[in-house]
Amino acid sequence: MKKFVTLLLVSLVASVAFAGVDSGTDSFGVYFDTAGNSNTTTVGLYTPFFAYLVLANPAGATNGFECTVTPSGAAYFSLATTLGGTGALDVDGSANGFAVGAASDYPIANGGIVLVTWQLMVSSPLPLEFRISKATIPSMPGNLPVVTGNGSLRLCGISSGSSTAPVAYVNSPNQVVGAQTSSFGSVKSLFR
Repeated sequence: MKKFVTLLLVSLVASVAFAGVDSGTDSFGVYFDTAGNSNTTTVGLYTPFFAYLVLANPAGATNGFECTVTPSGAAYFSLATTLGGTGALDVDGSANGFAVGAASDYPIANGGIVLVTWQLMVSSPLPLEFRISKATIPSMPGNLPVVTGNGSLRLCGISSGSSTAPVAYVNSPNQVVGAQTSSFGSVKSLFR
């Protein structure tokens, strides 16, 4: 009985430590809630909704990031894009690229960091998918996002496990069940 209680407590603590559905360390994903619990949603045409770029389970202090978030499929409008963090500044001039530095470390809530908040609206009934890949001018090799913290760069994972696989869906019959993440340790093995 004592072992059972100990295992139960360990599993509860482990589940609280990770952001939403993504258990990978330093893993980027697009979600429809700030806690990283929902990467699929259904919305009506011309109905505003929010999407969030979340860094799940940061491995350390984070005060900047680089990546490209590419929506594809349905026609959509971006009504607003808001950077998280104090004094955050994006120096990437491309429509979907980010090269952001903040004046201080990003706060961690629900096991993750909200890096970007979008307010979007779709104007066609087709599915809209989001993919995440490297920055338009990457600081590190590979097709993966990067974060900065404590004066160093960290290569990150992607919640779908691949820069070519969608990380989130709007109005799609496809489902992203759980997270198929590449943890920071797995990402490093790609470059050995």
